Amino acid sequence: MQLCKPVVLTNLSSSSSEDISGQITALFERYGYGRPTLLQGQSSDMTVMMDAMRSAKGDLLVSYGGDGTGAAVASIARDQGVPFIPLPGGTMNMLMVGLYGTDDWRDCLLRGLATAKPRPMTAGKVYDRRGLQGHFMVGCMFGRPTEMSEAREELRDGQIGSAVSEALGAMRATKEAAPIHFAARDEAFGESALDLVNVTCPFMDGQALDPDMFDITLFETVTGGSTLSLGLSALLGNLKNSEEVETVRTPVFRLRSDDPIVGLLDGEPHRFEGEVRVELDTQAGLVMAPAPALSFPVTAAREARK
Repeated sequence: MQLCKPVVLTNLSSSSSEDISGQITALFERYGYGRPTLLQGQSSDMTVMMDAMRSAKGDLLVSYGGDGTGAAVASIARDQGVPFIPLPGGTMNMLMVGLYGTDDWRDCLLRGLATAKPRPMTAGKVYDRRGLQGHFMVGCMFGRPTEMSEAREELRDGQIGSAVSEALGAMRATKEAAPIHFAARDEAFGESALDLVNVTCPFMDGQALDPDMFDITLFETVTGGSTLSLGLSALLGNLKNSEEVETVRTPVFRLRSDDPIVGLLDGEPHRFEGEVRVELDTQAGLVMAPAPALSFPVTAAREARK
């Protein structure tokens, strides 16, 4: 598939991104593509850059930044019906590693350009009583401990005092918040009270390999020192080291709480009103990436669920 009008958005605020304008232009031209339109700036410039990307009407959209930047560009590509390529320039880069098996931006770009034609992308869709509220391509979390994300970013920036203050505030909010209740598909809500629900899309980690299912970890409500452990695990991104967890695989689930439900979609904070419904969408736009390789047959995964 020959794409002649690429548009590249670079988020220089992402942790490992840099100015690659000359390098990426040379790569596109070397492989017979048109000279790309380059949009570059800080996180504070994202709204302007996103508007410029929409106006450019490219036939291939490329992001260079973290998972959040990739998800933002993917949303424009989905709206305009064109494929996209996310390049890793952030901290985690889970989307890029899940799609291309590497966190080197040149390798990701070349593997994307070498793809014969775009393929459908799998993503999650989140609804509340107001309707569709967002998509996520890597994963999401729901619950008060997600407010640890602000503390985590401050810790990475070296703001230790602010990070500790944010972490303590998030843990106090977790203790005071109404619990979340979970229901797979259209089943009745379970009685278990949950502090945190962690969701991973297919192929985005070593355990989420079934193309038809989310991989979900449920963290039960705990108190005292266990709450501190859970909060620190969320802060460090090492969720499954916490105690009191249950795993579920399902393409659709619902959440209910007496309070608004806070969460992170691909690392971006959201606040949801009323009952939340999350659905897997296997046709969520187009991506230039090789077909994912399973480490075991899908049929085996389906048999294991029976």
